[in-house]
Amino acid sequence: MRLAADEDRHLNTQRAPATKKIAMLELAMSQINKHNLIEGFLEANVLSALTDWLAPMPDRSLPAAKIREQVIKWLLQLPPLSQDMLKTSGIGKAIMYLYKHPKECKLNKERCGKLISMWSRPIFNNSDDFKSLTKEERYERDREQQEKAGTNKREETQYDESGKPLRPGDPGWCYRARVPLPSNKDYITRPKWQSDVEIKRGRKKEVSRIDKQMRAFKEKKRLGKAQRAVKISIEGRNMAL
Repeated sequence: MRLAADEDRHLNTQRAPATKKIAMLELAMSQINKHNLIEGFLEANVLSALTDWLAPMPDRSLPAAKIREQVIKWLLQLPPLSQDMLKTSGIGKAIMYLYKHPKECKLNKERCGKLISMWSRPIFNNSDDFKSLTKEERYERDREQQEKAGTNKREETQYDESGKPLRPGDPGWCYRARVPLPSNKDYITRPKWQSDVEIKRGRKKEVSRIDKQMRAFKEKKRLGKAQRAVKISIEGRNMAL
């Protein structure tokens, strides 16, 4: 794999098609996809060879899209890598380069983002399984974030020469936009439902053809019902004057 990467770089400097890696891609992926040999490949520093496969060419062009796709998919199948393994192999820098590259496709960028998030959690001691945290640990986490937010807010406060906080309209007050701090709290207490009324969302009953005909018949009968005749008097009796 290293030899194929070196030959492709040499061909690229001569402005010739780099076809060595793409020619052996199927064979290489069929070997490293053997689950019982993954640990052996990792110990043999296969990540360093994959870094060479993902590295840009001497003319700053990216390797073939099929190579990038297959290698990134294989990396997603691995457990989170240690910091030493990421540093010695350089695979983390290669994935970050593809993640930030403007010509990388959207789907590969999403995969690279998942890899970066997965690899950075052990480094920053972040857990993505919040079910494993106790209630006290969550309260402690929220308290630390509140203290951090309060520190940032105090740092944004403007003061005069005497150390007195400035207010809007005071001399020296600087009007500037501030980005609101996001809330990173975990809501662990769910309010109880206060209403005993059951909400049923059912489909509206469809009116059959027979019901439509019956309604039309009743409406026609009601409108066509003969009203009582009014007697007309020649002498003009019972006329509303």
